[in-house]
Amino acid sequence: MSSPPTLPPSTIRNIAMVGHRGCGKTSLAEAMLHAAGAIPRLGSIAQGTTVCDADEDERRRRMSISCALCHLAWDGAHLNLVDTPGEPSFQADALAGLTAADAAMVVVSGVSGVEVQTERMWRRAQDLGLPRAVVVSMLDRPRADMAAALASVGELGTEMVALQLPIGAESDFRGVVDLIHMTATVDGSTGPVPDALRDAAEEARGALLEAVAASDEDLLERYVTGDEPAPAEIVAALRAAMLRGELAPALCVSALPDPVGVERLLDMLVALAPSPEEGAPREGVAIGSGQPVPVSPHEEDPAIALCVKTLADPFSGRVSVMRVLDGVLRSDSHVICARTGERERVGRLFRLQGKEHIPCDALGPGDIGAVAKLKGVATGDALCADEPLVAFAPPPIPEPAMSFRASAHDHADDDKVVSLLRRMADEDPSLDVHQDEETGDLIVGGLSELHVEVVAERIAARFGVQVDLAAPHVPYRESIRRPARAEGKHKKQSGGRGQFADCWVRVEPLPRGAGFEFVDEVVGGAIPRQYIGAVESGVRDALRRGGIAGYPVVDLRVIVDDGKHHSVDSSEMAFSIAGGLAVREAIAQADPVLLEPVMFVEVVVDPEHVGDVMGDLSSRRGHPLGMEMRGTREIISAHVPMVEMLTYGSDLRALTAGRGEYHMHVDHYAAAPPAVAARAAEEVAAA
Repeated sequence: MSSPPTLPPSTIRNIAMVGHRGCGKTSLAEAMLHAAGAIPRLGSIAQGTTVCDADEDERRRRMSISCALCHLAWDGAHLNLVDTPGEPSFQADALAGLTAADAAMVVVSGVSGVEVQTERMWRRAQDLGLPRAVVVSMLDRPRADMAAALASVGELGTEMVALQLPIGAESDFRGVVDLIHMTATVDGSTGPVPDALRDAAEEARGALLEAVAASDEDLLERYVTGDEPAPAEIVAALRAAMLRGELAPALCVSALPDPVGVERLLDMLVALAPSPEEGAPREGVAIGSGQPVPVSPHEEDPAIALCVKTLADPFSGRVSVMRVLDGVLRSDSHVICARTGERERVGRLFRLQGKEHIPCDALGPGDIGAVAKLKGVATGDALCADEPLVAFAPPPIPEPAMSFRASAHDHADDDKVVSLLRRMADEDPSLDVHQDEETGDLIVGGLSELHVEVVAERIAARFGVQVDLAAPHVPYRESIRRPARAEGKHKKQSGGRGQFADCWVRVEPLPRGAGFEFVDEVVGGAIPRQYIGAVESGVRDALRRGGIAGYPVVDLRVIVDDGKHHSVDSSEMAFSIAGGLAVREAIAQADPVLLEPVMFVEVVVDPEHVGDVMGDLSSRRGHPLGMEMRGTREIISAHVPMVEMLTYGSDLRALTAGRGEYHMHVDHYAAAPPAVAARAAEEVAAA
């Protein structure tokens, strides 16, 4: 299959399909591709044969996990469709999809209406200045109701206007009324509006004309005098209002197994969606000077492309999905990565049809395609053919809400697991992969348990390496509550030169967060100067290895005040051992206590969920700090022990119907209750 040549920007429509999981985005993309002749037959999510859900884990779970790019030609236009995941666990990919687009097609289930991810993506598209169109899907399902679905969208704030009415309901949904042209399309044939729907269509058309006229002074003046605008004038005024973000047109469809309204949807997208020339203006920052650089699509300019998505392909390696912002990006050319300053060779360019790679010689301004094996390019990087190098603000990356310890199921794959997890983090910037300095664990942080599980499954499927996941170790500490003094003696004689060292240390508690102090109070040469450093080294090593529970000891002062030495048998090693013995014995006598990390937690919820969330935090030994209203949402602040927050992400979603969000960081350490201390000591003993 060959790719079309470089496309004029005026013919391109870059559209992100967004909405909550299960609203029908992928099925709708399939129906649009089939209607345009881009694919020979309709695929099915149930059978795992759709273009956009091409990965094995997406087919198995029957849901989109990553952004998928596909394209079609319709009525002289080239549509790049970005099918985004609707599961909130994979919202980073959905946000990246909006970065690539010039308009958002918000798909809303006719059964469920607006859900949490729909609202989240609507707000983000609004922040980006993207025009929005609403498509009510699944109108062939039981209990589907277009009016109720549109009412739920209306609560999001932007004025919405219906361009169509459904013909039939639920299993009898068989066509649509076009309110602009006052025609009806039933079973693929277009004709006059049925008499039974004439009154409803006239009323809905009146609401459409009022909304459109209110957005255009000339039309309004004519409308109030009874001069009804022509369909072309309605479309032009509606398009202008949509591009300004004042109106959101609404259409209705069903996708599979028998598509209804899909061709009329394609007509409206071509007529109403902006081209890259008309899309929200892009502005970068010149590297070095920091000056703003407006970017608009012109073929004669040097190429500037933005990497909107990175894919980890087991065969092609790293694949960078690029949106060309300016100029023409050509195969076998060279560009400079604005972030690193390194020169990169652009090999063979291709367009994506789901997982299929369609080679092309060039991508013109405003177009979207991909290139493999760019070495140092990450998601969000700009590639520039010439000076000045321009960088762009990265899309917002949701913070990880849940972390796991990762390890190779087969120890021979330990090194592979680290590198493969980092490759997956290149593909998904919301994934946090790091080595915990305190515990030595390899930590994988994600937006949910499902998010991290899918990452592990993809590594197994793509690269044949199995990753085991477990709850992360909590970085407990130990400290003391009263002073104590103890002796450490190391004596060993085995023929020839022996080993001898004797030292006395005192330990004293320090305030929380004060750390560790070492004080030398030895007088009279009881311990020669050259061995004091060895004593301190032994003390520090013993504190790192832990006290009675096996965790690092903090917030104490250690004072060495006496000892003995031997002129022949004493050595630095002997005094290091003696120092460690002395401090461990002193800690055992100083009323040791286990300290647990306490998090500062900020939870964002709707007012109706405040009581449930507060009660849940209290059940986790949390101490509320206060509440404040920000906009329409409540912000709850609290201190909660880390060990109680390891599964909080999924629990919060269950409490708040998926609408709650939270952030947290370590605030301080506090004494753990006896039951927690006993459990922590058992974990160390079992390790």
